[in-house]
Amino acid sequence: MKKTMFLPAIMAFLVLGCARKETGSVQPLRVGTSNDYPPYCYLDPNGELAGFEKDVLDAIDKKLPEYRFTYEVLEFKNILASLEAGRIDIAAHQFGANEERQQKFLFSNEGYIGSHSYIVVPDSVNDIRSLDDLGGRHISVPPASGWAYTVESYNAGHPDNPILIDYYEATPDVLITNMTAGVIDATLLTESDVKLINTFWPVNLKITGDPIGEFEESRFVFQRDAGKLQSAVDRAIRELKDSGELEAIQKKAVDDFFKNAGR
Repeated sequence: MKKTMFLPAIMAFLVLGCARKETGSVQPLRVGTSNDYPPYCYLDPNGELAGFEKDVLDAIDKKLPEYRFTYEVLEFKNILASLEAGRIDIAAHQFGANEERQQKFLFSNEGYIGSHSYIVVPDSVNDIRSLDDLGGRHISVPPASGWAYTVESYNAGHPDNPILIDYYEATPDVLITNMTAGVIDATLLTESDVKLINTFWPVNLKITGDPIGEFEESRFVFQRDAGKLQSAVDRAIRELKDSGELEAIQKKAVDDFFKNAGR
């Protein structure tokens, strides 16, 4: 997960219901997501939840007549906590299945989008290419994110020269200001995140070094006893992949976002 926070979370616990399906009795399911990571999840000009994440979930919902999805928009840091507390049934915010999370939750076996994570620095910085180069220096990552887990795990193995972690939330304004001012030295992002920031902010960030960790597929997250739901969602994702619809949904979501943003 990624979880960089790119638009302000305007409402907490905003509930957006899908139309009820016409087939018999259905089980309502609450999907927890956010609205702060365009083009994957954000509010459109009408204030409605939009983006690739919801488009994929809507496509999955259509393939599962036994379920009806509704959406609750939460702060990223509260999504998994809400799942653990039973307030939602599915967590959706490009989550990665790290060991700590797998002890608490079930993850879809099928990933629905994948990416590499990279160290990202201002264009003028040339002496940082790996986490080892960041010992004693400042990195900024969202709290409770996969990126935070990556840096925290690195520090656990390098207690003599840990990376100094500055957690950030909400929009990237503070992150970008701190990076350009030299308050922090680096962050972790995906290639698409860097493109987004360089497009919408007057800054020039760059990827440096090799990918951090392996290629990671994002997965939906369920409560530990939700094996039946997990299997149903896996089946729907496989069908979307095999038909080419998943790739088409991603392309349309990205194109729509930049078109509506006037880019």
